[in-house]
Amino acid sequence: MQDRPGDPDPTRGVTEAFVGTDSPYWSEARSHVADLVPATAQRVLDVGCNDGTFGAGVLARRPGREVWGIEPHDLDAQAAAQRLTGVANGFYPDVLDQVPGTFDCVSFNHVLEHMVDPWAALRATRDRLSPDGCIVGELPNVRHLPFLVDLTFRGRFDYVDAGLLDRTHLRFFTRSSAHDLFTSSGFQVDTFFPVVAMGNARFPRTSKMVAKVIGDLSYMAFAFRARPVD
Repeated sequence: MQDRPGDPDPTRGVTEAFVGTDSPYWSEARSHVADLVPATAQRVLDVGCNDGTFGAGVLARRPGREVWGIEPHDLDAQAAAQRLTGVANGFYPDVLDQVPGTFDCVSFNHVLEHMVDPWAALRATRDRLSPDGCIVGELPNVRHLPFLVDLTFRGRFDYVDAGLLDRTHLRFFTRSSAHDLFTSSGFQVDTFFPVVAMGNARFPRTSKMVAKVIGDLSYMAFAFRARPVD
């Protein structure tokens, strides 16, 4: 397994642009996750594809590649359908039967934490992966220092509209519990690293130095790639 101590550039791959759809979330390219999609992947499924920004970036990396999406928000699904091979409007894995065939890669970018049963969702994903298929994506890191300060010293655990304490988050993960999620669902993690260090937007150099000292405490999320095991 490739378990990197930290993204060499904490701002790498994070390009955000709010889109005027019915989704409360930002649309992100996440090039660091797109880099984890195997170059040989011919068919990709993007779960929670938003307006298709991430999927379109993956689609553009290989001529002839198919990228399908699943998205619960109606207007986002319509926007994604203009960019991707096809889009099913609904919740995963409920509408998985609306996308055809098997996939070489399935992406979950800040999706699993919203699910009642992410373990069942990952097990369902195994059945739709090609023999050499994998999953990629991002999970938020609840061991983020600003959250721990609020919880420990201020006694605050306040849900908000978006971010680590998004009011629709049902599951919370650290590095170890994220690994447990994958292994207990029948996957082996081969790449795992933290992304988006605190303070990177305003003080990138300081952010990198702090991240080297406090490690995961500095980062808001983890990027991952995992493959099914027998």
